Amino acid sequence: MAVRNDGKIHALLATARIANVPSVLSNLAVGVFLGGLASGREFVWPGWLLVAGVLFYVSGNVLNDWADLDWDKEKRPERALPRGMFSARSYLLLSIGGFTIATLLTALYGIGVLGVSLLLVALILLYTFIHKKTFLSVIPMGLCRACLPVMGYLAMRESLSPFPFYPALALLIYIVALSLSARWESMARIPPEKIRLSRGLLIASGWVAVCLPMQVNPMLGWIGLVPFGIVLGMALTRYRTPVPAHVSALLAGIPMLDWVVTLPLALTCLGHQSMSVPGYHLLIAIALPPLALISGRWMQRIAPAT
Repeated sequence: MAVRNDGKIHALLATARIANVPSVLSNLAVGVFLGGLASGREFVWPGWLLVAGVLFYVSGNVLNDWADLDWDKEKRPERALPRGMFSARSYLLLSIGGFTIATLLTALYGIGVLGVSLLLVALILLYTFIHKKTFLSVIPMGLCRACLPVMGYLAMRESLSPFPFYPALALLIYIVALSLSARWESMARIPPEKIRLSRGLLIASGWVAVCLPMQVNPMLGWIGLVPFGIVLGMALTRYRTPVPAHVSALLAGIPMLDWVVTLPLALTCLGHQSMSVPGYHLLIAIALPPLALISGRWMQRIAPAT
């Protein structure tokens, strides 16, 4: 039976994990925001870097499905490749093409951004080929996300500072916790210590992220923890089960970790007229993370996030 075009489009969106793309843009944007504040130069959004970030993410997911074909035939037969909707070769070529274009785009922003992008590709390859073999694969997965704010920061500056490593480390911890939670939640009986570990890491990610704004403005630096805590609390209670709903809620909540950093810093800039930061720059810092959460949740209705 022939597969309808709309069925193929849906399959491609599922392969790309399109619902998680807004969080990728948010992770890049937090680095861009921090780099823009620190550079002192006229602010211009690095549009091609955002395109590259999406291409890296989508290409990584396509490559992952290509590498998992045999496993998916048994465990996830509903996916596009096991159903024969596309050839495995087409997925491989698509991922290679995406990585190549994305890497070339990052070169537009200097050797630093290019270097981080090459590290990102290496981490994607490492994760792809070990994630079914060891639980330690959650570390390169988390490091992939951690690269994004660093790339965004370097796109605005020629050198690094400690600033982007706060959201980068927070993302690493959050993604590791999310991945471990997804693995353990699928077990028939979950040891209590594993539940405590995953929840503890999720909470710790927010406290790591808040360290930066608290240094800048102790009176206001904590405010981003409020929406982060609400979204995380919902994921751990209302969306605790079933497992796909729990993981989807945690994935959609990733931008709230960015908001822990950007919201108080943007509000601080608004309160200090001496800080000449473009209004649209601050608006993006305030509005993008919650919009990424909302759009990610909406897009989960179109295609699954995992």
